[in-house]
Amino acid sequence: MSFTRRGVLAAVALAQSNLLGGCFGGDTDGTQADPASGGTGATATATETPESTSEPTATATETPTSTPTPTPVANADMAAATTDILSEFEWFRTQYGETMTQFRISVGGVYDAITEIQSADERTEADVEAFRSASTDLAEFVQSNLAPHFQVAPALRVGNDVYVRDFERGVARDDRQFQDRALSRARSFYQRVRSNQYISNELSRRPVYGPLYDMLVPSGATDRIVALVSEDHDFVTWAHPDLDDSTARDGVDRHTHEFPSGHRVFTHAHDHSLSHPIRDHTNEPELNELYAYGADGVSLLVDGKSYRERLDDFEPALTNLFGPVKSENRAAGVTLFVGTASRGWDSSPVYVEQFDSVDAAQAATESTDAVGSEGVTSLAGRDWERVFYDAAGTTIYAYRLRAGTAVVTALPLDVPWERRPEWAAGLAGTWLAAE
Repeated sequence: MSFTRRGVLAAVALAQSNLLGGCFGGDTDGTQADPASGGTGATATATETPESTSEPTATATETPTSTPTPTPVANADMAAATTDILSEFEWFRTQYGETMTQFRISVGGVYDAITEIQSADERTEADVEAFRSASTDLAEFVQSNLAPHFQVAPALRVGNDVYVRDFERGVARDDRQFQDRALSRARSFYQRVRSNQYISNELSRRPVYGPLYDMLVPSGATDRIVALVSEDHDFVTWAHPDLDDSTARDGVDRHTHEFPSGHRVFTHAHDHSLSHPIRDHTNEPELNELYAYGADGVSLLVDGKSYRERLDDFEPALTNLFGPVKSENRAAGVTLFVGTASRGWDSSPVYVEQFDSVDAAQAATESTDAVGSEGVTSLAGRDWERVFYDAAGTTIYAYRLRAGTAVVTALPLDVPWERRPEWAAGLAGTWLAAE
C-alpha cells in the first residue's frame, strides 16, 4: 500500500496541533519578526550664550557631530560562516583549474632542478641551494594558494623539506650513493604529486574535502554530504569527509542519479557498481516523494504510479520551488542539498543569496505581494521567519533567515509549517544551526 507525505502528515496533524503550536510559536504574541533597527546616533545639542550687559563678545559653540550607527548584523556568527562558504565555493568554481595548472608548473620546476643535479659529475653546496630554492618557491605557492583549501602534505608546505635535508647530508659527507638515493626519492615524490591520480585524490574538486566540509558541518559529523550548485548551473560539487586514501574508495559512495524528467539527486550514497541505473533501485522513498534538481531549479518529484515500485516512475509535481524568493539584486546565489551518507533519498534543500550590503539583504526580506510572512519559529537557537508564496498555482511554505549580507531560504514544500514536526532535523549540525 502506498503512502504519501501529505496523507501521513495530515493524519498526525490533529493529534500534534496543540503541541506544535508551542513548538512553532503558535501564539500571536512574540511571533513576528523583529523589524530592522535603524541608526539613532548621538543627539546634537546647541549651548545658549547668556546675555551680557557688557560689549557683546562673539562666541562660537561647536555642535557635536553625530556618528551614524551602522545597520546591526543579524546572526553575525552565521553571517561570517556563510560568507566563508560562498567564497570557498566560488574559489573552486572559478580559480581551481588555473591554480592546479600553476601547481603543476611549480612542481615541474623542482623536478627539473633535481634532474639537472642528478646529471652533475660533482655535487656541491651550490646544488643543495638550487634544490632548496626550487622547493621553497613551490612551498610558498602551496602555502598561499592550496593550504587554505586542502590538507596538504608537509613536504609540499616546507621549502627545506626532508628530501633537501637528506641530499644536504649526502653532500656534506661526500657520499655519492647517499646523494643518489635522496635525489631518487625526491624525484619520485615530485613526479607523483603532479600526476592526475594524486591531484584527483588529494586536491580534489569533486568531491571537496577538508575546509569546505568543516565550514558546512562544523559539528564534526562524518556522515554528511552537502551538494552545492551554482546559480547558472555551470558548477556542481559535493563536500563530504575523506575517509580513505582514494577518492574512488573513500567510504562515501555518493553518486548522481538522473530521472527521466532530467532531474538529478546529489546526496544519495551507498555501495554500487560502476553501471548503476536508477531502475536497479528497489528502495523507494518512504513517502513516495523526493527533492531533486533540474533546469527549473529545486523540484519535488512524486511517484506517479505508486502501485508499483519503480523509481523511474517519479515525475516532477512542484518545480522551481525557490523561484519566487530569488532576488534580482543578489550578488551571488547557491543551491545546497544537505543529506546523510546512506541509501535513503532524504535531503534538505537550501538556497543562499548574498548581497553587496546588509541593507540590501534586509530589503530583500521585506514582505511583498509575491512573498508573505507569518511570524517566526525557533530552530537550534535561531529564529527563522515563516514565509509563503505561490508557485504555479500552489502555495509553498518555507523558512527564511537573514545573516548579515546573506539570506537563507530552506525546505520549501506545499505542506504548512504546523504540519511538519521536526521540519529541520536534516540541518542539525550544519552551520545553519546555533546548537
